[in-house]
Formats: sequence, structure tokens, C-alpha cells
Amino acid sequence: MTSTPLFMPPYYAVIFTSLLPEHSEEYGETSNEIYELAQGRPGFLGVDSVRDAGGQGATISYWRTEDDVTNFRKLATHRHAQHRGRVTFYERYEVRVAKVEKEYAWKRKEDGVGEYDKK
Repeated sequence: MTSTPLFMPPYYAVIFTSLLPEHSEEYGETSNEIYELAQGRPGFLGVDSVRDAGGQGATISYWRTEDDVTNFRKLATHRHAQHRGRVTFYERYEVRVAKVEKEYAWKRKEDGVGEYDKK
């Protein structure tokens, strides 16, 4: 699982959950291509992703504005990857877009005591 730093709310989270019956090299290449595409787009803040041994996965991408989310979704390269995902890779997927208005994180320090980081 990747972990992103805290961002200054408000911002948007695109939550992509899926079932990927088989992980192929082609899927990995497509996934990396889309991540690289997102990194170069205005408003992209970061991504967290995890997948279990049974193929259940979740990827959450973070964007500054709702327009940034919409503009990325409309890119031809992204739309082509979506089509390939439906035809070739996924058994199912769901997409949710949420506005993040508050966030905080907790982390254990070396002395064993934790501390919060709030935005």
C-alpha cells in the first residue's frame, strides 16, 4: 500500500474499488501509464493503492478540485484505459467521488508515544 501525505482540505478523492481476477503484466503497464498521466495533470495531489491476494483492490486518487477530476476522466488516454479495463482486466469496479473537508493522521514516534497531524 502506498501512503500519501496530508493535503490541505478541501480537495477531492476518487475512490476506485475493483475485482481483478488475474494480475497480468499488461495490467501493470496500463496502471503505471495512467499513474504517470495523472502525475502530470493540473490538480493531481497523490494516490493510495492496495490489492489483496484474491484480487480485491482499492485505489484512491486525490485532486484539488472537482474540475480536475472531470478533466482527467475525459482524457482520451484515460478513456482508452477504462475501455481496456472493462474488456480485458476487471470482473467489476465501482467509482466514488468524495469531497474531503477534514483530515488528520496519527503516527507512532520513536519513544512509543503517538502524535496527530491535522490539516
